[in-house]
Amino acid sequence: MGRAIAAVLIAETVWTVLWLGGGQAAAAAFPAAIDLAQPLTNPLVLTGFLAYSVAVSVISGFVCAAVRGAAAMKTVWGFAFIQLALGVGFEASSWALTPVWYHLVFLALLVPSVVWGGRLRTGGVAAAAT
Repeated sequence: MGRAIAAVLIAETVWTVLWLGGGQAAAAAFPAAIDLAQPLTNPLVLTGFLAYSVAVSVISGFVCAAVRGAAAMKTVWGFAFIQLALGVGFEASSWALTPVWYHLVFLALLVPSVVWGGRLRTGGVAAAAT
């Protein structure tokens, strides 16, 4: 049980650091297009953030599975739903900052992306393909 909790906490830390760091890096690299204190409506920028969220979620799912070791996918699924619950809260708190479609797509991609990362680590993707 301790290893599962550690896996979730480490994966959550990885997700948060990558997401916040990536957002800050994007705002620094593209100050004319991204002001994190203002509403964001540029479809290209929003699509970029969605693609980045998938990458961050896949990496975090992979890390969760790697830390967990045995029976990793149960922990990855738990982490995925924790991410979804946190995501709903954060998206609700920033509802006015991005269009509705962005919130819905962001939330819809969280669980599948995290699970995909876990399956990449456990070999579940290769096993499912054969």
